[in-house]
Amino acid sequence: MACAGSTSCGSPTARCRSTPWAALHAITAPELAALGPPDWDKFLARQRAGCVERQRACGLDSAWLDQIPAFLDAVALDPSPRPVLLHTEVMREHLLVTPHPDGWSLSGLFDFEPAMRGAREYEFAAVGLFVSRGDAGFLRRLLTAYSYRPYQLDDALPRRLLTYALLHRYSDLRWWLEQLPPPVPTLDALAAHWWRLR
Repeated sequence: MACAGSTSCGSPTARCRSTPWAALHAITAPELAALGPPDWDKFLARQRAGCVERQRACGLDSAWLDQIPAFLDAVALDPSPRPVLLHTEVMREHLLVTPHPDGWSLSGLFDFEPAMRGAREYEFAAVGLFVSRGDAGFLRRLLTAYSYRPYQLDDALPRRLLTYALLHRYSDLRWWLEQLPPPVPTLDALAAHWWRLR
């Protein structure tokens, strides 16, 4: 999904007139049924069961590892999300933008090698880490353009997005902490810092 003549998005200053992943998540082609995982709930259960050990293998400090089980237990994810087509690695290097007289708008995504089907909020784990990177105004504009209502941009949303980041199949919390260190060494503070909404 790319637009001819677009340029790479290297800054979160692009105007969020719309989002390419809103269009992506609306695709309902029957061929998508072949994408995994075949059972989203079982996928999340496996990711949750192995989460601490995967992070330990990545070299995460025990002070963070010890927080993970209670954090995951305390966060309620949508129990029956409508599966959508997910890019799963939304980052600045994978975005295209289109120029307008008053700024830029996001117009496309590329690099679909890790695509899968699942809950739409799984997508926004990478957005906070690699695109908005703590820029509250940008993330709010992006999520509003996607279709989030203001009341949905509450304190629970960043915690859900961190949960999906921890359960992400390519999750590496140790490396992410090096890129965006939190002000306080807790997972709650991390969620509020990386997916800041105000």
